[in-house]
Amino acid sequence: MEILKNLKLNTWYGITLYLGVLLIAASLFFKIDFLKNSHLFGLGLGAVLIGLSFIISETENSFIKPTNFYTGGPALITYKTIEHNFFTKVLFLIGVLLVALFGFYIVKDLI
Repeated sequence: MEILKNLKLNTWYGITLYLGVLLIAASLFFKIDFLKNSHLFGLGLGAVLIGLSFIISETENSFIKPTNFYTGGPALITYKTIEHNFFTKVLFLIGVLLVALFGFYIVKDLI
C-alpha cells in the first residue's frame, strides 16, 4: 500500500488528475459502444488540466508560533495554500471549458 501513499490522493484535485488520466487511458485502449472515444478523451484531458492547475498552484507556508503562557512553547506551524498565477488560471479555465463541452457531448449522446 506504499504506492497509494505516493499518489497523493488526499485532495479532490489529486483525485481529479488521476481520474482524468484513467479516462484518457480508457479512451485510448477500450472501445465503448455507447460513448465516442474522442468525447471521453476530451473529458479526461479537461480533468487532467484542472488537477494540474491546482497541483502547480499549491504552496506550503510556515511560521513560528511564539511562546505563550496559555499555549506553551514555540512551534513551527506549516500549512498548504492554493495561490493561482496567470498560467494556472488559464489551465483551469481551459480545463473547465473542456469538461463542460465534452460532458455536454457525452450526455447528449447518451440521451
